[in-house]
Amino acid sequence: MRKLTTKEYFDYLPKLNKDEIYLLYLISRDREAKEMGYSIDKILFRIKETDLERGTRILQAIRENVEFQVKGVQLKKEWVKIMHVLNPVNYAKASRRAVMRFVENCHENPNIEAIFDSELPRSVDFKVFMIDVDSKDKKVLEKLKGIKARLAITTQRGFHIHVWKDDLERPENLFKIVDEKIEIKTRDAIEYIPGIPQGKITPEAYEISDVEELIEKL
Repeated sequence: MRKLTTKEYFDYLPKLNKDEIYLLYLISRDREAKEMGYSIDKILFRIKETDLERGTRILQAIRENVEFQVKGVQLKKEWVKIMHVLNPVNYAKASRRAVMRFVENCHENPNIEAIFDSELPRSVDFKVFMIDVDSKDKKVLEKLKGIKARLAITTQRGFHIHVWKDDLERPENLFKIVDEKIEIKTRDAIEYIPGIPQGKITPEAYEISDVEELIEKL
């Protein structure tokens, strides 16, 4: 089990093929705000990039220097996170879908840029599952023993565990895991950029080969 730097994490991610990019978000979401009764979940800014380091630097500068409001609520800096769609996005596929939707609905929605932006996260080239574990309880993690994982990212309450589709003989077995603290995410998975402040914690990325390594660390 080896801790990765932010750059090493970027190097670990699937290499981009032709027509692929990564989609980064500056996003407002925070448990404290929710507990205060604020509904602030919103994508504040998005960047389409082939260079995750550059995209992250841009979003860090925006987060540091811009004040945001959502529904009249002034956002604290720690409520604003920098995340990315876990899997590569195929912008050619998104473009085709956006054009088709625009042709069909341009009389109702003439904003093709907004249509394109909405198609991007739906046009991932799926390669990595995310197992979202909302607990650090060993009994919960033991339900994942034996699963070939490549990486784990620490979160405030648990872990995001990455399982590559190519490493699984029967991917459908992931969905047979039953626990209210475990959620299997596929094309809709978004991930924290590790190694930088994200609210009250700085998520850390660890290279692993089996979930048992996490259990031993606890």
